[in-house]
Amino acid sequence: MKKSTLYTGFAYCFVGITSMIIALTTEFRLEALLWGIAGAGIGPGVLIIGRYFYWLRPEHQAEYANRIQKENIDLKDERKIMLRDKSGRLAYIATMILQLALAFAFSILSILGYFAPFSRYACIGLGGLLILQYIFGIIAYNRLSKTL
Repeated sequence: MKKSTLYTGFAYCFVGITSMIIALTTEFRLEALLWGIAGAGIGPGVLIIGRYFYWLRPEHQAEYANRIQKENIDLKDERKIMLRDKSGRLAYIATMILQLALAFAFSILSILGYFAPFSRYACIGLGGLLILQYIFGIIAYNRLSKTL
């Protein structure tokens, strides 16, 4: 395994422990956010470090080599590349439909007067995000069609 994996695990743990210490010693409105960052840092950090030392053991070296070889084959397999591209396209379409439905729902809520300032801003934000995502999709398609 790469040393960068170990350093990443230590960085996660450091950020998590630092957030936990700040959350324990101070009291303010964003304390819950610090507790969330602490959990999101310490948990994955310990798992990354544990996996690093697990795969570093001599009895797991052959299994790790087989696993890396299988991952390299999977990354270059044309069928899996096509499936990844197709699933990305379906996820792109699904998020665009979801954003459109949410913008429509928030526009109705805005017209009815519910969640007065929030529904208007949510509708504008979702509409802007929908437009940006569509424009980015067109730009990405044009760039890929020129390069591939």
